[in-house]
Formats: sequence, structure tokens, C-alpha cells
Amino acid sequence: MCESTVYSTDGTKIMEDVISIKIDSNRIVLIDILNQRKELDGRIVEIDLEKHGIFIELA
Repeated sequence: MCESTVYSTDGTKIMEDVISIKIDSNRIVLIDILNQRKELDGRIVEIDLEKHGIFIELA
């Protein structure tokens, strides 16, 4: 499986086991393997595929 963990730019863990990310302007929707959903405002600043980490600058 290819789940990722999403962090804020200050290193705070936002969500684990994310399998889907949808972006609509400044709105980011995260969905995990259990189909739980989290919506937040911000922008993706880094995606580390090797470490399965995604970093978001929160608005």
C-alpha cells in the first residue's frame, strides 16, 4: 500500500494513512484508508515520496 502521513510545516501530524488528496483552490481534502475525511485550508509545500510524507502550510 502507498499511504502517506500529512504534517503541517511546523512538524505537527495532521493525518495518517492518507490515500487521497483533493485540492480546490486553497481547500485541501484528505481521505484515509478508513474513508475518514479531513478538510483544511492551506497549500502543499512538499511531498516526500521516499518517506511517504506530505507537508502543508496551513492558512
